[in-house]
Amino acid sequence: MHDMAEALRAGRREDLIAGYRSPELWDRVRASPLGGPALKAVAARAEAWADAPVEPLPFSLYRRYAEDGARAPFQDVYFRRRRNRLTDLALTALSEPDGEGRRCLGPLEDLIWAVCDEYAWALPAHLEGLTDPRPPRPHAEQIDLFAAETAFTLAELRHLLADRLDPLVAARIRDEVTRRVLRPLLDHPAPWWETARTNWSAVCGGSVGMAALHLLDDEDAEAELALITSRMTEAMRCFLTGYGDDGACPEGLAYWSYGFGFFTVYADALHRRTAGRVDLFAELDVPPGKLERIARFPERVFLSGTATAAFSDSPPHSTLDPGLAACLRRRFPALPPPPPDRLRTEPVNTMGSWPTALRSLVWAHESESGPEPSAHTAPEPGGYLPDVQWMIARTRTRTGGHEVAFAAKGGHNDELHNHNDVGSFVLAVDGEPLLAELGQGFYSAQYFGPGRYDILCTGSQGHSVPLLDGTPQRASRDAAAEVLAAERTARRTLFRLDLARAYPVPALTSLVREFAFSGGSLVLRDRLTAAAPVEITERFMSFAPITLEAPGRALVQGSRAALRLSYDADAWEARVREHAHVSHDGTATPVRSLDLLRTAAEADLTLRAEPVRGG
Repeated sequence: MHDMAEALRAGRREDLIAGYRSPELWDRVRASPLGGPALKAVAARAEAWADAPVEPLPFSLYRRYAEDGARAPFQDVYFRRRRNRLTDLALTALSEPDGEGRRCLGPLEDLIWAVCDEYAWALPAHLEGLTDPRPPRPHAEQIDLFAAETAFTLAELRHLLADRLDPLVAARIRDEVTRRVLRPLLDHPAPWWETARTNWSAVCGGSVGMAALHLLDDEDAEAELALITSRMTEAMRCFLTGYGDDGACPEGLAYWSYGFGFFTVYADALHRRTAGRVDLFAELDVPPGKLERIARFPERVFLSGTATAAFSDSPPHSTLDPGLAACLRRRFPALPPPPPDRLRTEPVNTMGSWPTALRSLVWAHESESGPEPSAHTAPEPGGYLPDVQWMIARTRTRTGGHEVAFAAKGGHNDELHNHNDVGSFVLAVDGEPLLAELGQGFYSAQYFGPGRYDILCTGSQGHSVPLLDGTPQRASRDAAAEVLAAERTARRTLFRLDLARAYPVPALTSLVREFAFSGGSLVLRDRLTAAAPVEITERFMSFAPITLEAPGRALVQGSRAALRLSYDADAWEARVREHAHVSHDGTATPVRSLDLLRTAAEADLTLRAEPVRGG
């Protein structure tokens, strides 16, 4: 273990932001094909924000969550303040100190002042005793993901713009971050997230740790800084225990970017601040090579184009932050560069915030030098991830040249951001998930409450798995798949699971699902046995239109390609249904299913899916 105080004395506070204010850096950003258009768009938005009043956050919005479970009315304004307005104004102020950025400084100070005026920085959905005048802990002192991010953001802006912010605004930042975050952390029992095995420990721990590194710069604060840094480093250790040795994030790529992104931010900053004495990438790499496998997770779960293995609350399409990708490649030079079409072109995004938006531009345009390539053997793209029980394979068809990729999961129904989706799968053709996971739904009280699995995208009724006697899968740790085979060769992928434990159907004795993927074609076989006849609905979900072409044949029509589904029409009655789905941004999105129906005590379904020219 480190003497953290000694390690911190080895470095300088200024090393945290070394180069971030460099005119040469921002010239490189403006000259690059990725950063130039992004920074231009940021500046255009900042100009509009500078002329617009700050949106209020009144009590009527604060209490909405308690009244009807609606998160969006408050959160839409809250995040526009931070992820949109603040980030655009601050990036412009930093990157153009003598140009448009000078005009943005006053509106940025007004916004910072408004954020410091907020009743609480934590979201209403996360507050204990939301409408209690005397909550167990004052609302302003409760630290959730976004209170921590707010503290990090304001503390970093105070540091980066130290000689330009009005001294009263700078003092207000110090006082509010100390009052709301740093003092509660030091004066009260440790929050639950310090030992969580989820992205909360990385985001909260990294953000609080960064706020302390930026603000606690006096000699008499040395002991407090060392204590907070030691605790937040331990929180990072807890975060990494949530990953298995295969490096997979069960919450999917978007949450990998969120949690592992904040881990990387904090690890990079601590390495800078301690002059290399503390290196979390080396010290927390247990077993050896695990952190590189985590860094490779995107490479393994991208299917075709931006389509991903979108299990749990992960969106069907994702992109990579170019700054995070560049930073990880400097750390692990054996990582392949991501294809340009998988890089995010907009630094200000729904999952991002000031810390990630800044580094999206800065890290992507820093020096490319790094350590020697790792000696650890690199996993091939896709393959089997045993800790989460995901199988992933990709190929290109000889006829038509279609890029086809497949992902299926076993797992259990008590995972992080859980969906009841044991046995579900994705089949993507030319960048489109034609048999799809619906991904994140619209976050509300119901979404994280007792009615979660009544929602289409979270219950198994909205996944490509069977319904038995109209009954979906149950939510439980022991509602789990048994992996019977997981084999992958250069020519064929085989994945066989017993799904019976996921279903609360007493008559069911066995339900074996087998995937065989070869040459761009997927053959799915389900074999069911029960003590008495059960009504079976074999469901296959898609965002794309589905038509019944002929008996035993259906077509899923995408915009660039199509998928033909073949089955035994004598054994199965086919129906196409439309379902109402509300996506994460609140948009009503029609989705379809091909339902194959039969009542039997023994049933055997073979479904063949093959790409065909279309669009």
